[in-house]
Parts: sequence; C-alpha cells; structure tokens
Amino acid sequence: MRLSLISAMFSSSNSQVLTTKVGSALNIKLNRPSQLNALNLPMIAELNQILDQTNQTSCIILSGEGGKAFCAGGDIKTLYFAKTQPSEQNPPSALKQFFFDEYKLDYRLATLKPVLVALMDGIVMGGGVGMSIHAPVRIATEKSVFAMPEAKLGLFTDVGGGYFLSRLPHRLGYYLGLSGFRLKGADLVHAGLADFYVQSSELQNLISKIGTIQSQNLNEVKNIVKQFQPNQIPEFTIKQQLQNIEPGYSGESLEQIFNNLQNHQNQKFGQDNLKILKDQCPLSLRIIFEQIKRGQKLDLKENLKMDYRIVRRIMQGTDFFEGVKQVLVDKNHVPNWSFKDALTIPQSEVDKYFKVLENEEELDI
Repeated sequence: MRLSLISAMFSSSNSQVLTTKVGSALNIKLNRPSQLNALNLPMIAELNQILDQTNQTSCIILSGEGGKAFCAGGDIKTLYFAKTQPSEQNPPSALKQFFFDEYKLDYRLATLKPVLVALMDGIVMGGGVGMSIHAPVRIATEKSVFAMPEAKLGLFTDVGGGYFLSRLPHRLGYYLGLSGFRLKGADLVHAGLADFYVQSSELQNLISKIGTIQSQNLNEVKNIVKQFQPNQIPEFTIKQQLQNIEPGYSGESLEQIFNNLQNHQNQKFGQDNLKILKDQCPLSLRIIFEQIKRGQKLDLKENLKMDYRIVRRIMQGTDFFEGVKQVLVDKNHVPNWSFKDALTIPQSEVDKYFKVLENEEELDI
C-alpha cells in the first residue's frame, strides 16, 4: 500500500521529513527541530517525493517536530553562504533553485487533491507561512507565532504574500508585511491567517480523529476540527489597535503611509511605527508595498510567479546578503543598505523587480 511505502521510506529519525500513517490520513512532519524546521532544498525534495504518492490519501496533516516551531522559514543562512562561501554541496545555483522549488512546492500544497491540514503549532514564519497559509484547513494553537520579518533582512514577503496579505481586513496585510509585527495564538484566527484554534495538547487526538475520514471531504474535516475548538477562543490581542492600524497603513503609496504615521491621531502609535519602518531595509519596504498592492488583483499562481521575478533580482543585488550577515551571521544588526531612505527610491527602480524574466526563466507552475 502506498501509505505504508511512504512511511517506510521516510520513517528514519535521521530524515528531514518524517511520515506517519494515521488511518486513511498521512501525517507529514518537518524534522529539523534544532533549526526550528527551517526549509532547505533536501526537505523540499523529500516532500515532493512523498506527495507524488498521496493522491489516494484522504488527508495530509502537515506539522513540525520539536514543539517549538512548525517552520521558522527558509534556511536563508545556507543561501548566504552559497553566495559568500560557495561549495560543491552548496553552490551558487542554490540561490535560484531554492526559490524555484520552494514556490512550486507552495503551489502544489495549496492545490493538493487530498485535504491539507496545516498545524501552525509554534513559530510560523517565511517559508513556513508559504507551506501552511494556502491550506484549506489551517489550525493555530496557543503556541503559534506568525510573522513575515523579511523587510529586516533585505528580502520581501514572498511565498504568495501579495496574495494573502492583500486580502486581510483593516490593512493588516500592509501592517504585518511592512513592520514584521508578530501575531500569537488565537490572533491568527482573528486576523484571517488561520481557520481554527485548538489547544496544542489536543492535536494528537485531533490527528487520530482525522485519520478516521475515508474520503477527500473538506467539510467533513472541518466538522471534526470544530469539535476540538473551544466554544470561546482568546480575544484578538490587537483588537484595540485596529483603529490605529487601518488609518496608519492606508493609502496608495508608501509615502502616504509614512505621512499617515507622521500625522497620526495616536502620536505614540505613529512615532513607534515610523521608527520600526525606518529600521527596515528601505528597498524591501518599497518592494513589499508594491507587491501587496499588485497582488490583490492576481491569483495565487500569478502572485508566486511575481515573487519569483522579484527574488531573482534580489539575489543579484546586495541588500539580502547584507541583511542576513548583520542580523543572522555577525549579529551586529547595523546593515549598510543600498538605499538610505525608502522615500527617495525612484519608482522606476522598484518596477525593475517586477518585470517578466527573459530567456524563459519564469517560474513554471
């Protein structure tokens, strides 16, 4: 039986992806707990091998090993070293291949025939968001921590960020994407980033119950998850801030957002957020704003294609490698960005990142 074969192939504790058959469902678990299950190329390859054999599975439950993180993002330090200290095991070509494979995996997970249930238990950032946010059943727990901190690293809110961030209410997508603000626990449900809230201690019982489903029936899965959700979930911790976020982060340009914050009725909120934005990579801010603005008019596939165009250009620049070096490698947190002020970057410079790739190098999904 295919499920048994998959479990045999990826059951070793040394594997970066673990699989467990649970009735008619399959639990796929990311297994790099010491790296907070950060996604790398070997993991993507393993996940694709597993998914190749799961069309007849009723449900796929995607989770992370270790209790601290679902997935804290892509293994971007490896990408930094592929640029600065390339090796046979980590060649410069990884800078292209990683994002190509990652975005294709994100789309594959989003369009699976079996019902995908993403257990967003623990840290969910960057690449971890890409694997979970597009699932039809997204479950947050009291340990969930969601953030898109890419602007701090000279990157941008990829993995379809233009699609889901642009569709959040109260301009939350712009707020989360530009500031990197962290949401926790039930906040993910209130913000529209998760569908259900379940206590972490109940997840194993939930997985077992999902395993009893015999068909690929989304409503049946949702009805089971509802049984494990408390009658009353914790309140939205930033509910009172929505009245500050929406007017602060509204507008058709990044300049307008800066102006809104400068003249905000809540002076503390305005000044605090201005400081946060000025600490981010200026070019990243401009790209993220443009990405979210454009992404609202595009479907998920087109958003991922747009992301690939952007990231290919970013990998040819310096800001990403400067950000990773200063924030994650040297850890002095004082990067020397290519532009000093987001508001002085010409729109023509921003537009370059969104142009169609030549020589048939577009993302193929």
